[in-house]
Amino acid sequence: MFCDQQAQPIFAHEEETLLLAGHSFRLCKLQDLDTILEHYVRQSAKTERIPYYTQLWNSALALGKYVLLNQELFVGKRVLELGCGLGLPSLCAAKAGAQVLATDFHPDNRGFFMKNVALNGLQNIEYCELDWRQPGLSEQFDCILGSDLIYEREMLPALLHCVKHFMGPQASFIYADPGRAALQEFSSSLEKLGMRGELLAIDEIYLQIWSRH
Repeated sequence: MFCDQQAQPIFAHEEETLLLAGHSFRLCKLQDLDTILEHYVRQSAKTERIPYYTQLWNSALALGKYVLLNQELFVGKRVLELGCGLGLPSLCAAKAGAQVLATDFHPDNRGFFMKNVALNGLQNIEYCELDWRQPGLSEQFDCILGSDLIYEREMLPALLHCVKHFMGPQASFIYADPGRAALQEFSSSLEKLGMRGELLAIDEIYLQIWSRH
């Protein structure tokens, strides 16, 4: 785990305005994805270096929308986002009044995320680099957020361990997914951990709300 609140994007970027559920956000995004992909291909063939963090995914939009439409659930809560990328759900939770810790594994994500925090003038949000396989955090949270995290099936055990490890006794895990092949297996595994889930749909994205029995 590595925490750093002072970081800047390492690639050429531009800012855009996003309107979501009646709220406006300014986001820092890449100017040229192809150039960035070439950069990582030259560095390493490992899939963990693929810059998924540079894209704003539909699942993150759906999760952020849910947070904004249910702000009363987040006021004063301690919230963790796993695999935050550009961090829209974390920004939404912070705007709703939560104390947020956003996390991602990719070492180059930090600069883009912290730029987005600054662009939106948010103070109640922190960032940590987090490896699900060795999380290195002992804190438990009131709510865990995640969006489109199971595109690689081999990461399921580590993700499940993190969810179980970080969920407080009365906590919820809110997960948005476009319907990945591993979604049913993931859901069944959460049930085996003693959780019960509620299924919603937001803009063609599956949204699951999990809590302990």
